[in-house]
Amino acid sequence: MLSHNAITTDNARFEGVMSLLLTPFHEDLSIDWTAYEKYVEWQLRWDPHGFFAVCGTSEMKWLTLPERLKLARLAVKHAGNKPVVATANLDPDISQHEDEIAQMIETGVSGIVLVPPPGLGEDPPALEDYYARLIEAATVPVFLYEWPQVQPYLLDPEIFGRLVTTHGLAGIKDTTCTLEGVRAKIEAAPGAIVYQANMPYLLDAVRAGARGIMAVTTAACADLALAFWKSATEGDDTQAERYHYQLVTLDAVQRFGYPATAKYLAGLRGVDIGVACRWPIPFPKEAAKAMDLWYKNYEKAAAERPANG
Repeated sequence: MLSHNAITTDNARFEGVMSLLLTPFHEDLSIDWTAYEKYVEWQLRWDPHGFFAVCGTSEMKWLTLPERLKLARLAVKHAGNKPVVATANLDPDISQHEDEIAQMIETGVSGIVLVPPPGLGEDPPALEDYYARLIEAATVPVFLYEWPQVQPYLLDPEIFGRLVTTHGLAGIKDTTCTLEGVRAKIEAAPGAIVYQANMPYLLDAVRAGARGIMAVTTAACADLALAFWKSATEGDDTQAERYHYQLVTLDAVQRFGYPATAKYLAGLRGVDIGVACRWPIPFPKEAAKAMDLWYKNYEKAAAERPANG
């Protein structure tokens, strides 16, 4: 078991922008491992604070355990000293989760992420006991993710607070998509890291004390999220508001067909990972057109930006 003091001390390295990692596929939907490694290296050029590998953006719902483990292992290999976290409890059989977590930790990840098993959220005390048992058993910091691919997925702030203070939970990726939801978790456990995933409330959340970003906009535009984070945390409101607007518009455009839209944007920016997805969401021509227009505007704004901005 990882001591609670160690988790608290180690929290700082997980703060900031945790870039979500996409999974490139060949046209036959097998993973393009060469493209993945090039993509991770490309992500590193932006110098994010860390990576969230094996996440919703990675299409983890449609990956096998060996694929998830290999994605995490390769992310760790390329990340160097940057922390990598990965979801570690996706087996349909809950009794297998401790073993799955142990295998994920063996890949070298700095922390693991737990999502609610389908249906377990209908019994909050049972969900709390489930999380507590796995947190106590883990040998690396543990984070939770309110993953919208399962129902119900939201976690009561009081339970979150108890998991932090009593069992050493390190933080959570909040997906309430409300400022009230983020604030409630921050207030329930001020020492934990609450990551914001919602772009419209991003600036408000950082001002309220959110200590990191885990958002779909980082999958192909981590540099914009990092520019926002720097401005927002250093009190440069004018720049923070400008970057926030760009993130909100990017988020809206990506909704035309995510994660294919993010893969398409990565291609526009120089790393060709194709747009094939196992996630069965269409990628219409208007999505590509919208992303073309957004990126053209983004490049123009970057060119006009002061050298120190």
